[in-house]
Amino acid sequence: MNGNTLRSSSDTNPVTITFSNESSWNVLLLWYDYEGRCVLYASIRSGRTCSLFSFLTHPWVAVDAISFCPMSLTVSGQTDDADADPQERTSLCVFIPSERYLSSQQPSTISVSIKLPVLSLADLCKRRVQTMLPPDCIRQLDLPQLLINTLLRPLTVPWDRLATNRT
Repeated sequence: MNGNTLRSSSDTNPVTITFSNESSWNVLLLWYDYEGRCVLYASIRSGRTCSLFSFLTHPWVAVDAISFCPMSLTVSGQTDDADADPQERTSLCVFIPSERYLSSQQPSTISVSIKLPVLSLADLCKRRVQTMLPPDCIRQLDLPQLLINTLLRPLTVPWDRLATNRT
């Protein structure tokens, strides 16, 4: 990894990663390519899994398919990150495969759980309103203008700034 930019670096150590969406939200799985761009790799519905071929050092992110909020990623069987390299702990929402996640029972395979992010009650309510009502209906609600403006603002970065489609 160079600097603070997430990007795929090496393609010498292949690994199979199984992402399990344990949340109630549908998620988009994004891969950071060699230039550091997010690339849409897959969509994973609630309760479903996605197995893919990747390499050690290739960063992955899962985001909510509606609000694009980063989801929490946890390696199955890993509970303590105290010994983790700081680059590997960049964020709870970024998963970077490394040798320490490989087990003798399943060599070259890593299982990752996708879970709901920890959000404030205000953000959870905002997401709920945004998923239930289009912007025109939000504008017509009998609420103070400040609250309407808040509800119309996206929770996170708009999709077109977040990722490119995989080719």
